[in-house]
Formats: sequence, structure tokens, C-alpha cells
Amino acid sequence: MVVVVFAAALSVFLPWIGTQEIWSKDEARTALVVKEMLASGDWSLPRVPGGAYGRKPPLYHWLTALIVRSDLDEAELRLPAAVAGAGTAALTYLFGAQLATPAVGLVAAAIFVASPSFFEWSRVGRMETLLVFCTTLSLWGLGRWLLSGGRGNGLLFGMGIGLAVITKGPAGLIPLAVVALALVAWRSRPGRLADLGLGLALAVALPLAWLGPAALAAADFAQYVESLGPTVANELARLRSSAVHAVAGLAIGFFPWTLLLPGTVLVLARAWPVASPLVVVCLGWVAVVLVVFLVALSPRAVYFLSAHPALALLAAWGWQTAEGRQRRWLAIPLGLGIAAVIAIGVAAAVRPLVLRFHDDPLQIRGSIGLVAGGVLLLAGVLAFWCARRRWSATALASVAVGVVILLLVFDVGVRTPFYNGLYPIRATVKRLEERIPPGAEVGYTEANRVTALAVRLARPLRQLTPAAITQRPPSGAPRYVLLPDVEFQAAREPWSLEPVDEVVLHRVRYVLAVVGSGAVRSPR
Repeated sequence: MVVVVFAAALSVFLPWIGTQEIWSKDEARTALVVKEMLASGDWSLPRVPGGAYGRKPPLYHWLTALIVRSDLDEAELRLPAAVAGAGTAALTYLFGAQLATPAVGLVAAAIFVASPSFFEWSRVGRMETLLVFCTTLSLWGLGRWLLSGGRGNGLLFGMGIGLAVITKGPAGLIPLAVVALALVAWRSRPGRLADLGLGLALAVALPLAWLGPAALAAADFAQYVESLGPTVANELARLRSSAVHAVAGLAIGFFPWTLLLPGTVLVLARAWPVASPLVVVCLGWVAVVLVVFLVALSPRAVYFLSAHPALALLAAWGWQTAEGRQRRWLAIPLGLGIAAVIAIGVAAAVRPLVLRFHDDPLQIRGSIGLVAGGVLLLAGVLAFWCARRRWSATALASVAVGVVILLLVFDVGVRTPFYNGLYPIRATVKRLEERIPPGAEVGYTEANRVTALAVRLARPLRQLTPAAITQRPPSGAPRYVLLPDVEFQAAREPWSLEPVDEVVLHRVRYVLAVVGSGAVRSPR
């Protein structure tokens, strides 16, 4: 069954995964690191053209580089994220099936795959879903250890932590706080603490297995380590957003399954104390993620992805545990939420709905609204029919299938055309390349959409710091630079820049310029 769950989830995350162009800095940074690994043949450290990249560890970049056949494209960049998302769905099933019942596992996996935020990030070339996979692997091992002990489960716990650290640094340490809470809350554990200790040793050994050889092989290892401090400091000093706004983002990103959580809390309260390691681990899991990212760091919706497997498992446990009136605590809010979405879809079919993204209007066509409303209506009717026959797991799975179809329709029919129209990166790069001689090096800064343009430029690249462009260029500076207008104006005099061409993407002007005769040049 776990193979079926993995294959089903992958079939949800993969369709048309490469149709949206790389436009965001998040994906572009990842793509540049992968391209640099492939071009240099040096995989010891993540690097961008011009230096070490201290923002993220290299595990996602390694996985992507392994599957690239020739030139990196959007589908290859995003494939590891989709596979990690499907793998997390499979682990979520195993978590529920082994620590509760197979029905809980199946319902949890269905809820998880049909969660809008996780669906979106499983189709983005970033390491977020890989981090969630590693975290889920670790806490699955912890849950199994609480249930039956075993050295293998302790090693699973530590392996997940080690891989998570190589994926996204300190964010991979979340299971350490969860295990502390679980050990306090779950006293009837059959396992030995030494098994967890062995797992922790593995958690330390895995990052060292990368860092040790990298320190010996990479001449710029010290530069990489030095860049980690400012990266962490910038994250901690990031302008804090509203915690209420962040929690609202989590609720929307987990919709409609958020509507199951209040009823699940009531079921938990009625059944307390709950003799289930699944509930103990998942409650600790959610609590740690909320505390860390609401208190220690500036909350962003993507940070809460790590809690999605736990939320799915709790909602599935509540759905399968509730009986009689308790079931209505969950079914009625979910039914009302689905009905509201159907009504919005029908309204959009009558009068096109206009939303705003990136300060631009995004129109949902009537056909999209009609399809969305029709799909959810059919799913709701099927779910009601299954519920009347007491097929509770099948009823919720029916709703999940409808939500998945809705998410695919929205992604392919609305969001992808919107962003491709807003940021036509490939067409823009084709125009710019006509003005750059083959082999000429291009300098760029990590600002606005310049990084995405740099990914597609078939020219040697060098990433420049914002401070570097306000000073006279060093010996051997790039012949051309590509900058947003604000940075072009700042660099124009010290770099003696002469504009060659300019393009506009989403109301921002980007200037391709040649470094003039006043700039310092390396001797021929």
C-alpha cells in the first residue's frame, strides 16, 4: 500500500510541473547553484557564479544535479521537490497505519496531498518539501520507538535529523525539541534511551561526513563558513510579520482540512488522556513548529509546512475516532466549507472573479469557476453517499480527490499563465543575448528578477554584491552587467556604465550595460 500511496501522490504533483518559468529568486538561486556544480564538477560546497553560497546546505542541489541530463530545465529543477512530497505522503501513511490504523494512515495521506500549501511547494524547485520529508522520517522513527523501542527506530530518528540539517541547516533540528516533549509526556516507553543516543550520533555523523571532506577539498571553505553567520543573523533580524497573519496563512494553506481541527480538539478533550504515541508525537510536533516560527523567527507561511504531516495525522485520527455526535463536529464545518467554495465557483462562472497578486489583477475565468464548482459538488455528493454507508475513510478521500483536481486546475489554468505573462523570462533573455557577444562575462546582483534572468543567460556569469557596484570595479571585472534600474543608477558613475539595452518586467526596468573605458581592466 505504501507504494500505491507514493505513486498516487507523485501522479498529483508531477503533471505540467515544468510549464511555469523560473521567475522567483528562491528557485533561481537553487538553479544557479546546481548549474555551477555541473559546470565546475565541484560538488563539495554550494556555490553561485563568483563565490560560495552560504544560505543553504547542498542536499537538494546534489539531488537535482544527479538527474540533469544536459541543460537544467524547470521540470528537472522541481522533480526532487515532487518526489520528496510524494515520499512524505508515503511516510504519513506509514505513520498513521503503524501507530494507529491503516484507515488513519490512508485518510492522513489523502488530507496531506490535498493541502494547498504543500501541493504548491511540491511543484517548486526548493528544499522545503525535502526538509519536511526528513523531519517526518525522523519523527516516524520516534513514534515507532515510543511504541515498540528498537535500535533501528532510533537510527531512523537520527537519520532524519542528519539529512534535514544537510537540507536546511538549523531548521532540521526541530525533532530534537519534539523528542524532549515526547519523553516527558510518554512514560510507558519500551525502548532504551541508548537507542535514541545512537540515532543522535548518526545525526551528527551525517553532516560531518559532508563538512569534513569539504573542509579538506574546498579552497573557499572558510568563506562558506564565514557567510553562515550573517545568513543566520539576517534571518533572526528579519522584519517580523504579524503572528496572526502567519497563523491565518497556515489555516488557508491547510484549507479545507483546517475545518476538521476544532472538532479534532474536542475529540481529544473527550478522550484525554490519549494512549497513543501518534497523538503525543503529533501534538509535540505542531507545538514546536508553532513556537519556533512564531517566537524565534519572523513567521512566514512556508515555515509551517513542517507541521502539515502532523496536522493531517491529527485530523485523520479525529475523523476516524469520532462517532455519532462527535463525527458531526468534524463533518458539518467541512461540509459548510466545501459548500462555500462551490458557491464561489458558481459565482465566478456567472461573473469572473478578480483577485490581486503582485499588485496585478488575476482573473479567474468563468470556465475555471464552473469546473471547480462542478468537481467539488460531485466530490461532496459522493462523500455524502459514502458517509451514509459508514465508509468514513472513503468519504474523506472523495473530498480529497475533488480538492486535488481543483488545485491542479487552478495551478495549470490560472496561476501558471498569470506568472508566465507577468515574467516572460525566456523571451526577455533571448532579446538580451542578442546584445551580448558569445563568451562575454556578465555581472549581476541578486535583486528583483535579475537572478531568474541570469539562470537563462547562456554566458559566463559572476554574482556581484550590492556594495561592489558602488565602488570602482576591480581588475578583471565583467565586461557587461545586468542590473535593476536603481542599482544601475548607483553603479553608473563608478563603473562608467554605458547602457546597451533595457527591458521591463512587472513595472521594473532592467538595464544591460557595458563597462566603459573608465573602468579598470585586466591586462590582455
